[in-house]
Amino acid sequence: MKKGDNVVLILKPDGNLEIKKERRNFWDEAPVMSAQEKKMQIEDLGYDPLEQTPKGRERIEE
Repeated sequence: MKKGDNVVLILKPDGNLEIKKERRNFWDEAPVMSAQEKKMQIEDLGYDPLEQTPKGRERIEE
């Protein structure tokens, strides 16, 4: 661990403390990421907007 890392302290039943590094998730990092980085990370998660189907009623155009 280095200075500035977020940590979680866990109190074990034997009275000892365990220190774990807190994992950051996508939504914590999103405000500091560029649009291109966000797009790449979303694609890495397997999300493809072209494969998505709309939910609810679709408009019927005549």
